[in-house]
Amino acid sequence: MKVDVFFTPAGIEETAFNDKIVVVIDVLRASTTMITALENGAKEIIPVVEVEDALKVASSLFNERPILSGERHGKVIQGFDLGNSPDEFAASVVSDKSLVFCTTNGTKAILKAKSAKILALCAFLNVSVVKEFVLRTENLEYNLVILCAGKENRFSLEDAICAGLLVDKLLADKRGQSIALSDSATAARILYEKFRGNELAALRESEHGRYLASLGFAKDIEAAARIDVSQALPIMEDSIIRLQKVEKRKFKRVD
Repeated sequence: MKVDVFFTPAGIEETAFNDKIVVVIDVLRASTTMITALENGAKEIIPVVEVEDALKVASSLFNERPILSGERHGKVIQGFDLGNSPDEFAASVVSDKSLVFCTTNGTKAILKAKSAKILALCAFLNVSVVKEFVLRTENLEYNLVILCAGKENRFSLEDAICAGLLVDKLLADKRGQSIALSDSATAARILYEKFRGNELAALRESEHGRYLASLGFAKDIEAAARIDVSQALPIMEDSIIRLQKVEKRKFKRVD
């Protein structure tokens, strides 16, 4: 298996994801929030790029009114039900509900990679579950692309560190399999090593972390920095993200 990391979706052709497993990371905050929503019982998440797309999708769902959720530049979109803070997606709010999700960076990255053989969402919350999924026997024949959402087509520290953590975990538990890293995957792992054990501080010091804190979302940063607290594995099929059931197990952090 070859492992590659794209630090932003910018300039990447959609065909680059064909026949590959793609793991999309948007730590602050889309993938963190979607993982939380699905773990709290949301039925499905429909990612869209533009606000107009969200309204069209919502109006086309005749069986129920979905929850409109998302943000533009960190702030809740006018007229939407929810923003992009994990705390908003409690079970009492999202259980058995369909969500239409529109964010500045995360949903764009997800839909950029929609041609992937398999597309999963990752954050610090569920990184070991994603690692286990990638290393399933039936998945080892495919190459892996870790796609960081970044910040408005630029590098983001938090996504790169999370990508490096996933790479590190894959190498620590490769089960005799050959794993070849691209230069960017090696760089992500080196970056993670610099911040190992200090993930919360790294998120707080990141450009987007500082921006979210300035908007009053410091609690979101704390929520996003927790490692392996979730067993949720979001998988996108036919442009809809749903929870794939996984065997419940405990993961031990390897320092």
